[in-house]
Amino acid sequence: MKLKYEVKIEESAVRIIIADDLDMHVAGELRKVLRGTFTTKPSVVIVDLAQVRFIYSSGIATLIEALKNLRAWNGALRVENSSETVRDTFDIAGLREILGIA
Repeated sequence: MKLKYEVKIEESAVRIIIADDLDMHVAGELRKVLRGTFTTKPSVVIVDLAQVRFIYSSGIATLIEALKNLRAWNGALRVENSSETVRDTFDIAGLREILGIA
């Protein structure tokens, strides 16, 4: 399965708009997309989940890995526009505050 996404450059941030559920079939590709944005060492990477209906543990692990990598140069990861179902998943995992989810 191929991940559907779009990358947009916004001032000092990079926005990645995901158009798929984040499961083990696309987590590896998301990891590559995230790593590709790290070459410019953005201050913020925004992962826009407006079109994601569900996130599985492999998707969560990929986001946590990205957060660790970004912190190496004081970068930040923000997760935006997640559905109530996805926010509930982050709440259960105790990650809502860590990932800057409003």
